[in-house]
Amino acid sequence: MKYQWETAPDIYIGDDLRRRFVLGVSGNHPLICFGVNPSTANHEYADKTLHMVEQIAKRNGFDSWMMFNVYPHRSTDPKCLPVARDDDLHHENLRYIERYLRETNLTLWAAWGEPIMERDYLMDCLYDIYGIANKYSCRFIAFGKEENGVIKSTTRHHHPRHPSRLPLSAKSESFDVTHYWTNSNIHASMAT
Repeated sequence: MKYQWETAPDIYIGDDLRRRFVLGVSGNHPLICFGVNPSTANHEYADKTLHMVEQIAKRNGFDSWMMFNVYPHRSTDPKCLPVARDDDLHHENLRYIERYLRETNLTLWAAWGEPIMERDYLMDCLYDIYGIANKYSCRFIAFGKEENGVIKSTTRHHHPRHPSRLPLSAKSESFDVTHYWTNSNIHASMAT
């Protein structure tokens, strides 16, 4: 399903068929979102994920947003990603990510969800992104539904929730990516 943008993106690097590196709206206080892989959204139309990114950023005090992905290969279903990683594509993705994260101290939204487990190489790609984020003192957050004063920002396997699975009223909390890798449940789910 296509959604209309509230504010048309002015940042778009990629193509409408095979890959997308970055999509977003320029501003002084951006929310930088990291999903698993791009689907159908482009500079003309949003998909459900990007519609939620735009709305949640706006509702949480950010004047802009940018969408990156752990792996830039377009697919409407992460199960259809290539079995093997294209290293050239991955390194090109890292170059664009580093170009935009150089501003330092940015807020990064961990939003890859359970699909991070669809391919073994996705965690390796995420690890490389994490290195860039640390280099520029960025902090990760995750969004979730607040219930009884508790924000449920991770799935039962402790992955940060995907934007398309969130209510518009979602709240954020800090997301410790270092702990994410050392969590025994993550390793157990990676082994299956």
